[in-house]
Amino acid sequence: MGKSNNRKIKIMVGSTVYGFEDQISTIAAQLISMGYEVLNSHTGTIKVNPKLSNLENCLNAVDECDMFLGIIRPYYGSGNIGERNITFEEIKRAIELKKPYWFLVHRDVVFARQLFKKMKARENSKKLFDVIDIKPNNLFDYRCIDVYEYVIKQRVPTELRNGNWAQEFYRLDEAMTYVNTQFSDGEFVMNILKQKEADNGK
Repeated sequence: MGKSNNRKIKIMVGSTVYGFEDQISTIAAQLISMGYEVLNSHTGTIKVNPKLSNLENCLNAVDECDMFLGIIRPYYGSGNIGERNITFEEIKRAIELKKPYWFLVHRDVVFARQLFKKMKARENSKKLFDVIDIKPNNLFDYRCIDVYEYVIKQRVPTELRNGNWAQEFYRLDEAMTYVNTQFSDGEFVMNILKQKEADNGK
């Protein structure tokens, strides 16, 4: 299980780390026990070219992987290069390259999105967050909602959406149930990879 053409299948676990280190380690360990090679910044399994930025090294890992597991959490993270967030850029690159991808989204992100949808900005304000001032904190960053809406393809008409599943979780065991379901069946995974190869990434 977890092998393709006599080599281990490489799965990248997105770089959402801060305040989530132990859970990331558990997810990575489970995937490794299934026979996958895990690429993840926290576990030190991403090749680091010292001449490149952290963002560039992480994007190179996305290019290298066979599959991508993204995790969307309330904390946007400190891995920012200018206006670009490393975790978000990884997600966009994986989707752009048509890598087989799966996403977990923390319950608090889903809840916050539903809450803010019920709130309206003042008439002279274009965006709700022009009115609401959320100070920097380690609990919630409203930009994580942008990541979530990108993954679920919010701007695409409902009838045209596919590949927009994001599994909600709150506890680690809920996330692990999803991980085990998606990656423990080697035949299921191989069929997905073969289909991608047959489609030539289309």
